[in-house]
Amino acid sequence: MRKFITSFFVFTSLAFSAKAQLPITPQQTGEMMLYEDSLKSVADSMLDSRDEMVRQSSCYAFIKMMVRALKTPNSFYYQFDSLTRISILQPEDSRFRIMTWGLRYDNGTFRYYGTIQINDPKGLKLIPLFDYSSFIQKPTDTITSADRWIGAIYYRLIPIKTSSGKTYYTLFGWDGNNSSSNIKLVEFLSFNSKSQPVFGAALFDFGPRDPRNKWKRYMIEFKEDAETTLNYDYDLSMIITDHLQPASESTKDEKSTYVPDGSYEGFKWENNKWHYVENVFTSTQAEPPFPDPVDFNKKQKEYGPKK
Repeated sequence: MRKFITSFFVFTSLAFSAKAQLPITPQQTGEMMLYEDSLKSVADSMLDSRDEMVRQSSCYAFIKMMVRALKTPNSFYYQFDSLTRISILQPEDSRFRIMTWGLRYDNGTFRYYGTIQINDPKGLKLIPLFDYSSFIQKPTDTITSADRWIGAIYYRLIPIKTSSGKTYYTLFGWDGNNSSSNIKLVEFLSFNSKSQPVFGAALFDFGPRDPRNKWKRYMIEFKEDAETTLNYDYDLSMIITDHLQPASESTKDEKSTYVPDGSYEGFKWENNKWHYVENVFTSTQAEPPFPDPVDFNKKQKEYGPKK
């Protein structure tokens, strides 16, 4: 029986250590705290109700309430510390923050929602994200936009800068997919000359003439109850992921049968590319130092290695 999501987590790349220096005033903070209390209540209904229609209406109410909250002046500097059931990620450069969450349907599928709040001193600048996953035939190969977003809940953000000075924000995401399988992905977020988000980039190198070099994002699909790692390890300075294999040769075309085989592969950032590493750990390492997988059923603030 499928383990449904019961909680989502805030995982923030930047912890503000001197709140007194932030421009948000005590009055504005008080207003945001009131909104936060209401948002927590609506989020509980959105995620926990047994009635699909209640979950859906709560999701729409959550969106409207969040927009009203973010219209408060200097809302960007309010951290939503207790709103632990959606993901809120912010890079070290504080250019933006990205919020993502999911709506579960009774048939085991999900639709994802999100927004990017730009750090703009002139006022609120929100870029809504519209889940277009169902209409994209080759998601690994496609560059997308905010209104063609491949929906997911992001659980980690790693900024990467190329030698030309362009920054790509590497996002790690989770998608409940359906009642048989889950998906995890590595997504690339950048901004074009008009400051609009672009999702996906040709940043992988799998070796000479490998067709996967055209991939714009990395995606793995696996059995629904399989604990599968896809995360960034700061100690190794690498993306680490389980190597997956089907239950048998006869099911190699059925991704819902894929499970970790005990070995690990990954990617190393070198020369403006994420270079594929086929075997990360040797047989002499008894316990590979890989990050813990995301556990959306365990209530916690953060997981995995700290910077």
